[in-house]
Amino acid sequence: MDLIQTDRLVHCFKKLVEIDSISFKERAMAEALKKDFAQAGVLLCEDQANESYGSEVGNLYGYLPGSNGEDPLLFSCHMDTVEPGIGKKAIVHADGKITSDGKTILGADDLAGMSALLEALHILQKNHLPHRPIEILLPFAEEAYVKGSRFFDFSKLKAKEGYILDLSAPIGTASLQEPTLITFTISVYGKAAHAGFAPEKGIHAIAAAAEMIRRLPCGRMDEETVSNIGMIHGGIGINIVPEKVVMKGELRSYSHDKAMQWMEKIRRIALEGAALYKASVDVSSQIELTAYQIDPAEPIVRHFEEACRKEGIKPELTRTFGGSDANSLNRAGKKAIVLASAMYACHTRNEYTTIEDMKKVTAVILRLMRGAEHENTDALSDK
Repeated sequence: MDLIQTDRLVHCFKKLVEIDSISFKERAMAEALKKDFAQAGVLLCEDQANESYGSEVGNLYGYLPGSNGEDPLLFSCHMDTVEPGIGKKAIVHADGKITSDGKTILGADDLAGMSALLEALHILQKNHLPHRPIEILLPFAEEAYVKGSRFFDFSKLKAKEGYILDLSAPIGTASLQEPTLITFTISVYGKAAHAGFAPEKGIHAIAAAAEMIRRLPCGRMDEETVSNIGMIHGGIGINIVPEKVVMKGELRSYSHDKAMQWMEKIRRIALEGAALYKASVDVSSQIELTAYQIDPAEPIVRHFEEACRKEGIKPELTRTFGGSDANSLNRAGKKAIVLASAMYACHTRNEYTTIEDMKKVTAVILRLMRGAEHENTDALSDK
């Protein structure tokens, strides 16, 4: 029997898409979600983590008591979207594909998962189905290196396990591993001089920076580690020996220790490159995400695989070089994995979802919510 109400699911998604919610400006989205989750039986409260960034809203948290005696389980989606995300519209096509009008992103990242989560909660409440205790965490500014969940008070959580609905992959895919991510800024300081009259009196910051880039690792260093210099700015005029250059980059590795070692190597290369030109340099870095890896034998993985199989979906386990709120949860001692949530071509104007895939996500979520009692029942989604 199909308990999923397609019209309700699609209406929810379209409504949420039309709410502007770019990172740090999620107030309207938060207020809408408080109402939507309350109607689905979950009261959301707001923390003050946003005070660290001057964001409009904090993280939202809610708890729904269980009725089957099993342990609590966490589900999480983020509230924010990337840009261009102002004035989004969801266009439903005849084949069930949903896109934007091409002027903005769609926001399926992460509103497809959010809509599926709400639909699953509605089904529990409307049909009085037994279920595990359920916790909901909706962070702000996930797209800005998980700024919201980074400062969430995880001691509030009763659940030891959680599912993050935030992966662009075929339905049935779960990511069990994400990297440490370090951002860094290299500021090179030279000495200005007239490029025509007295270039020898200057210290060429761009030349020093070029030497650093030549030496710095860029691209894939090994199967676990990548690095990139993505921004560079320097000089104020073509007739002036440039006095300052600023370069910004990032480093990702599945091994936290290896990431730290590479960061020290980058720092050393920058110092050596500056010395060759008698320039000075400052290297600052920030650990944005901390690597984690979940054993495929863990119950949280086995339950997900079983839920997929019961829905006729082939489970696939993978890892990703992206980052998510799962990094924050695992760093806090919770076991969390990231599930495919019907979002494709994310962070582009070509982003899309499909009604069928949102229904599949809903069915898997619902089966996970209902726990062991539900493992022997027939599929919920109509395929």
